[in-house]
Amino acid sequence: MKIPKDIIVDPARNTAYVVPAVALSLFVFAYSIRFGQISILAFYAVWFLPLVVAPRILLVRPWAVALLLIVPGVFAASTLWSDASATTLRAGIQYGTTVVCALIAARIVSVPNLALGGTIGGLLVLLYSAANGGYSFDYIDGSYAFNGAFSSKNQLGYYATLSILFASSLVWGFRSRALLYPLAAAVTVLGIVMLLMSNSATSLLSAFAAFGAIALAGTLPRLAPGPRRAAVTLVLSGGVAMGLAAYRLGAFDAVLGAFGKDSTLTGRTYLWNQALTFGAEQPFLGIGYSAFWVRGRPEAETLWETFYITGRTGFHFHNLLIETYVGTGLLGLALVAALCVLLFVLPISATLGPAPDGSVMLCTGLSVLFLVRSVAEVDFVTPYTAGTFLVPFIILYLTDRSAVLGRAVRRARAVRTAGRLPEFAR
Repeated sequence: MKIPKDIIVDPARNTAYVVPAVALSLFVFAYSIRFGQISILAFYAVWFLPLVVAPRILLVRPWAVALLLIVPGVFAASTLWSDASATTLRAGIQYGTTVVCALIAARIVSVPNLALGGTIGGLLVLLYSAANGGYSFDYIDGSYAFNGAFSSKNQLGYYATLSILFASSLVWGFRSRALLYPLAAAVTVLGIVMLLMSNSATSLLSAFAAFGAIALAGTLPRLAPGPRRAAVTLVLSGGVAMGLAAYRLGAFDAVLGAFGKDSTLTGRTYLWNQALTFGAEQPFLGIGYSAFWVRGRPEAETLWETFYITGRTGFHFHNLLIETYVGTGLLGLALVAALCVLLFVLPISATLGPAPDGSVMLCTGLSVLFLVRSVAEVDFVTPYTAGTFLVPFIILYLTDRSAVLGRAVRRARAVRTAGRLPEFAR
């Protein structure tokens, strides 16, 4: 029996395929360490099948795809100068293939289906953590927190936040069928409970920022284009001014104190200082992607011991740009910083452009989430993670959307212009 390829690659018809694929992917990102290679193979299978069925998926607007593949290309190429070349090559391939899967998904998954798949996947992730998780002791700040089935409470808080965003968007963003409302409500409530139990300051602050951005993106379309641009300018400039003023008045320390943190961010500032010192030894190209956190490297062993990482794995510099700088130097830093700029600019452009909708709102919220988290986490420069999948998805989706809308606007203008021409000039 021949299966019509449209039910796999057509965003308007492939809900039955892509929703389980997204749900599976989120679960794999959360627990691939627990379930091993079989889970990774399942992830590859669901996203490379569409490429087999329709090989031209990534050849539409290939310049956008090629630009997004530059970062994994440089990461993999750093094998040439890495002092842990085997580790770099393996991690580079894993990261690159994760990005390719994300780009395939961006071409075949509508954002409403992404939200539904993310809601189901989030439910599975949180239920598994509730059933198999426990509490962990933080040696740095001396507190206990529920970390679920993860090795870190921050990861539990992260997936709880993603689950809340996806689930709630089914109601406020896409006006899904009423039969999905109980699912959305259950996942939202479970996500909030898990987020609070994780006691993760990074997750709580990024969640507030994401929903604030969503509220703004949902409000602005009600304004005319001129006032809309003025409002965005006012919000951005006002936000920067208020942030600087709050910092000078000590509000930053007060917020940290409310979450039980101090000005060192539970040792992160020391970690950043050590990273910058080490990175300065090879500032232009770095030591190689993923080459720092390898067993036997004296600097890594010292930091593992300092932060009580007895397993000597799963640790990083807790800052996206600093982690990139150590591994791939100023070259990689510039490229990842460019991704951050796109995450900032593209949602604003989509909000200011024609017909902003629930998809734009969700992409805006996710973009802000990743930008805020980048200060203390490394969500989208590591393989098999939700951030590495979602960030290229968001960028390519918004780029494609802008290109399609731009072409439609130009055609409409051409039709209006032709309609105004005299008969002899047509």
